[in-house]
Amino acid sequence: MNTKQRLSTILAQSPRGLAFDIDGTLSPIASTPDEARIYPGVLSLLEEAQKYAHVAILTGRSIDDGASMVNIDGLTYIGTHGLEWSEGLPWLHPVEITPEALNYYEPGKYLLDLVEQHLSELPGVIVQRKRIGGSIHYRLAPDPIETRQKLLSLLEKPAQRVNMRLSEGKLIVEIRVSLPVHKGRAIREFVERYNLNAVVFAGDDRTDLDAITEITRMRTEGIATLSIVVQHHDTLPELLAQADIVVHEVPGMVELFREMVTILESNQ
Repeated sequence: MNTKQRLSTILAQSPRGLAFDIDGTLSPIASTPDEARIYPGVLSLLEEAQKYAHVAILTGRSIDDGASMVNIDGLTYIGTHGLEWSEGLPWLHPVEITPEALNYYEPGKYLLDLVEQHLSELPGVIVQRKRIGGSIHYRLAPDPIETRQKLLSLLEKPAQRVNMRLSEGKLIVEIRVSLPVHKGRAIREFVERYNLNAVVFAGDDRTDLDAITEITRMRTEGIATLSIVVQHHDTLPELLAQADIVVHEVPGMVELFREMVTILESNQ
């Protein structure tokens, strides 16, 4: 079965959902988080897709940050890997926060403050705060390998002491709550909230692996699922191995998204 046939089979199911990561999936990776922009043509595709499917933006960014990049009401916005939810733009609709996560506000702030106190020793490092926890980007560091090690050495013991979790993505260290909050759990909740019979997920980074693993698990339960991985030069081999479809960089994802919307329109 070729790619178009696989997509057609999944998208023929109803109700159906589409869930997308942002950075590296709908937006090319940028030098800093603030410089990232949604790829041309994606916003109109999202607007068209939401006529025929439940559409979610599932990002590691804070919900406000991710939603401001897309700025389309009516989508489901899921931020901080599933910690924050909003059924529409978060400044127009209520934001749900995993209740247990509120206990981690001060520990997360403490660790981010700790990094900021050492920024003079960490050239090129950018601290991005979220409602709870945050991200530390070192893409601009003169020596990313050395900077990564310095960050982990600085944070590992204090994080253990305050019961926070460190995770990593592409040239990023994330400070996260010690709770089962991840994109796998979020994609399942998205399916359950809308009683979906089919769901397509697209992502590109380490934290998307949880969602792709859950997509495979849901398929064994009778839900029609499909995972798409956007391949970059540094994509994890595990992601590529588990993906149902691999596309080349963000332009390849946009081309496939356009094909998905065409199939959705033709089903009407």
